[in-house]
Amino acid sequence: MKINYLLITSFLLMSIFSFAQKVSVSKITERRSTGKDIFDNKCEVELKVWGDDLRKYQFVKISKILKVTDDQELDLLSEEDKDYDYEKIDKDAILKFETKIPARKASVLREISGELILFNPTTANGSIIKIANYQSKTNVNLLPASSDLQLIYLTKESMEKLSAEQNAKKEEELKKLPEATRKLAEGLISIFDSFSFMGNSPNEISFYVSGNQTKLADLYFEDAKGKKIERNGRSRMNNLISYSFEEKPKPDWKLVLVVETPKSVKKLPFKLENIDLP
Repeated sequence: MKINYLLITSFLLMSIFSFAQKVSVSKITERRSTGKDIFDNKCEVELKVWGDDLRKYQFVKISKILKVTDDQELDLLSEEDKDYDYEKIDKDAILKFETKIPARKASVLREISGELILFNPTTANGSIIKIANYQSKTNVNLLPASSDLQLIYLTKESMEKLSAEQNAKKEEELKKLPEATRKLAEGLISIFDSFSFMGNSPNEISFYVSGNQTKLADLYFEDAKGKKIERNGRSRMNNLISYSFEEKPKPDWKLVLVVETPKSVKKLPFKLENIDLP
């Protein structure tokens, strides 16, 4: 079957000025197929964020895309519920998202609207949390109870102990636990098989993460001198995240969490109109 592709890139400058930051569409890429690869059809929009106030922040990400339409009145908003990652801010920042393919007759995107989040993590605003001796704190939430994010450090031994304890409890006893405690215990037990598969290397560190995971911007480790330790890789299976290193983690390593807090973020709504398509 003959396959036809359209891969077009358009450089644009459609800007909105908001909160002393500027948001523009700098690039649109369309890909269309009439053959077997029809599911590869996509329209990628690239946003550029810049401005003097932007440099007061370290990271930016797309919080949500609320509306995308073309001049044929087609709703192009993607049906996929996507979580976007933070991008490092230099002089500016580039953010990308995908939409449905516009109508072939469409010449402009009539509207793109959404919200960005600017993030400046510091110890003072509570978004950088350093935890010493984390290796002695297995099977407990390392974050404050007030947070809507839970992070639990796991080892093979701690998981085996937890599994044995929970299996020994009667169903009636589990029902008597506070809902948050019960759900956390059930979630940990549910990943036991995944942990057995992923958590066998002595050079790995594993965590169970639940709650609003989009608020966890970064997780890394520092040595006794405060130097960031480079990792070899990161793997994820459902709520289980594992980090691998060149060496076995040392007892004096410090866990550093970078977490969104109300004082560390600023929301930046935007609305762009009549953006030329390629």
